[in-house]
Amino acid sequence: MPEEKSTIETDADGPRYARIQKILEERVIDGVYPLGSLIPTEIELAAEFVTSRFTIREALRYLREHGYIERRQGVGTRVVSNKPQTTFQQSFGSLEELFQVAVETWFVILDTKRITLSPELAELVGGLAGEEWFEVSGVRWTAPGGKPICFVQSYIPGRFEHVIPLLEGHQGPFFSLLERHSEGLIEEAVQEIRALPMPPEVGRHLGLLPGSWSLQLLRRYLTESGVLIASFNWHPAEQMTYVMHIRRAKPTLE
Repeated sequence: MPEEKSTIETDADGPRYARIQKILEERVIDGVYPLGSLIPTEIELAAEFVTSRFTIREALRYLREHGYIERRQGVGTRVVSNKPQTTFQQSFGSLEELFQVAVETWFVILDTKRITLSPELAELVGGLAGEEWFEVSGVRWTAPGGKPICFVQSYIPGRFEHVIPLLEGHQGPFFSLLERHSEGLIEEAVQEIRALPMPPEVGRHLGLLPGSWSLQLLRRYLTESGVLIASFNWHPAEQMTYVMHIRRAKPTLE
């Protein structure tokens, strides 16, 4: 990390976060922050640039959206590319990291309706055919006025009817809100990933041409009482990278 503090003058060059973002981007491209390394923390960068953590967070958001960095709770912010990427990357291993993804992006609800589960849909979401559930659909964006990331179809059991009105305008993961109104905590999240043709009506919301392909992520959040919520996340295949970190288990000593 540079030893001297950087001064960002408040002139007509644009918002402060944008000027900090440009400096950080140049450091990544020039190798000041090498590939695979952790860049300084928000607190350290805020001290260097004499600004708030919020401003730093906005600057880092740009780097993440353009594929330069990935942010993992409890680990830090790691450089994953020294060139801008057009893909949206996801990498997480806990509910807390899933929570962070929802907080750092922006979700807009387009439609909410009561449905009856067909046998095929019931099999996917973890319900019973003939049950009444709610379908909540919308688009997740990088930020207000930003780029669309994916189209989301969430399926919520009918027992949460009283929570449905609270979803509108809620910024954060639906599973967290539903968990607060549930009798039990989430025990695990099960994720399935499929490559599928993008449904035409979904592609239109994402600005895609007919015939596009998707990477569909289906997540079911499970409690002792059953499924809390199941969500289909439709990502443009060419714009989505899913990252997994697989580590060798340490040998046990006998």
